[in-house]
Amino acid sequence: MSNNKQGLFTTADGKNLVVTFALVSSLFFLWAVCNGMIDVMDKHFQDELNLSKSQSAWVQFAHYLGYFLMAMPAGWLASRLGYKGGIITGLLMVAVGGFWFLPATHINSLAKAGSVSASVAFAGYLAGVCVIAAGLTFLETIANPYTTVLGPKQFAATRINLAQSFNGVGWIFGPIIGGMFFYTKDAATGRSTGSETLYIPYLIVAVVVCVLAAVFYFAYIPDVKMEDDYHLDDQGDAGAVSPGVDREVNRPLVYLLLLLNASVLIGVFAMITSLILSAFDGDQRIIGTLAGVAFMIAAVALVPVTKKASHRSMWTHPHFSSATVTQFFYVAAQAGIFSFFINYMTAEVPPIPAAWRSGRAMEWIEVQTTLTANDFKDLPALADKLNRKADPVSTFLNSELSANTVAALAGNRGPSSDLKPLRLALLQDLNRIVKQDPTRVDEKRLLYDTQRFSRVTLGTTTQQLLTDRAQKKETSLAQLNRHLLRDAYPTELGFNDGILSISDKGAAFLASVGFFCFLVGRFTGALLLKKYSAHKILGLYGALNVVACFVVFAKLGWISVAAVFLSYFFMSIMFPTIFALGIFGLGDRAKKASAYIVMAIMGGAILPKLMGHVADQYDMSRGFIVPLFCFAVVALYGFFWPRLAQAKSLHGVAASRSH
Repeated sequence: MSNNKQGLFTTADGKNLVVTFALVSSLFFLWAVCNGMIDVMDKHFQDELNLSKSQSAWVQFAHYLGYFLMAMPAGWLASRLGYKGGIITGLLMVAVGGFWFLPATHINSLAKAGSVSASVAFAGYLAGVCVIAAGLTFLETIANPYTTVLGPKQFAATRINLAQSFNGVGWIFGPIIGGMFFYTKDAATGRSTGSETLYIPYLIVAVVVCVLAAVFYFAYIPDVKMEDDYHLDDQGDAGAVSPGVDREVNRPLVYLLLLLNASVLIGVFAMITSLILSAFDGDQRIIGTLAGVAFMIAAVALVPVTKKASHRSMWTHPHFSSATVTQFFYVAAQAGIFSFFINYMTAEVPPIPAAWRSGRAMEWIEVQTTLTANDFKDLPALADKLNRKADPVSTFLNSELSANTVAALAGNRGPSSDLKPLRLALLQDLNRIVKQDPTRVDEKRLLYDTQRFSRVTLGTTTQQLLTDRAQKKETSLAQLNRHLLRDAYPTELGFNDGILSISDKGAAFLASVGFFCFLVGRFTGALLLKKYSAHKILGLYGALNVVACFVVFAKLGWISVAAVFLSYFFMSIMFPTIFALGIFGLGDRAKKASAYIVMAIMGGAILPKLMGHVADQYDMSRGFIVPLFCFAVVALYGFFWPRLAQAKSLHGVAASRSH
């Protein structure tokens, strides 16, 4: 029977592994749910433990750190235990992390009672997050390559994309489940009870994975080996050439790719060091110097390594060593777009017609109250008033500013100074003050106070909003605060009232639409990959996403908004397809190779910060230049994969003898 007549899950010896595939696909849903809950956890800790945004970012750091640290041990253990043993180990580790949230919740209750600090409570939760991520690392390291061998190899990319479709479903449910338990409130008092129920979804996950571990223990999970197309495990003479296989090593290309991988690794450790130093207020200037020295050492050390490397090393096969770099940039682009989607939708969408604000859309559309750089009519004059505490309002605002903003104000020397750092700091603080939540902020810290504004001439709209609030009518506190600031600083701050934009809640709903586009892309992509070469689809989707990001960057109104959703669609097949192309033909080494590819997800913890930095300096649309570059790397990998792998497609290795 030829491969063309084989089913999607039928092996060469005629065994049908569809049940095995279904069990493995359930793992994709599981880790997506866990990852989705992580995405909505940051805000919970900001509110419950009074953490800043940068402090709450340790949640994501702990999550990615678990992946980074355990990827190699997972690959090593999988090689010894096989697919079945590795999956069971990962599930049990996830269960340990899930059950840990019970004592972590107890530690948090001690923190509320004053017995331990909030930092200790936060660290307790982070430990659970890290252990769960470590267990998920085992599952991803093993399940991704395993799906590629559960049938004919020409359908490897199709199977992994089909399995990853369940991942897309989990991403939709994860935030919903997290929101249900992390942000619960007492119906009678309105008091947040999220800290008391946060452990529940993780306890459920722990029980479910224990059941799954038992199912996998008794299930038929054959240790199917990937074909060793490149004869990496050949124990014969290194100089002997097997039929149809090119054993020559393109050493300059191997050296370049190894250096790129080393650069990524250096960047990861530099990021970790930076976060640790920032937590202890350490001097971060030394990081750049150390990274430069590390790069020079790597550049020299890799020369003899490359000279001695043989074809048996998976690192001498460019289709794999470039896959790790490509995956790093893809996950960076994905994490950046996912993270800043709400920021884009609330700040960059064109003004919305008033006619759209009716019915249920009332919750999703609001008056634009977020300050932008254009609202500063005279920043030096505003800075001078805040610095001197020239009036009661300026005195109040000065007391509410962060330490960074106070430092920027102190260093301001008027129009001759670099105003960009001060502008960025003031925007963050003023927007926080404008969007105060009256249920969580002491009344004395609210912007409006009769005595404070006694010398300010209030506008007609401001007076009407104050009257409505006094009469308990529904009003927007953010809109009132913007009017109050404009009245207090008529020549320094502007406010164009009446412009409608998407609210945070509306943007969250649209995020679900984006994930739906992502899910549709996964299913349709699996069908396309059954008919067309995987590398061609990857290259095409990468190029189309470059175009989509450029359209967003160009700020073309609603066309740019549509391009954001298109980027979700075209991202859909990238992670699994890069994975399948990267481990192609590596035989039993695929387990170790997959560990390195999983490590590459650290890109999601690093480059989004660059995207955020660009957005801070300019705007969110301009920030899309970062994923644009990342998708260009993905497109190049797809288009050049046949040369890198010496293969026409995933069907097999080409007989050519040169790269």
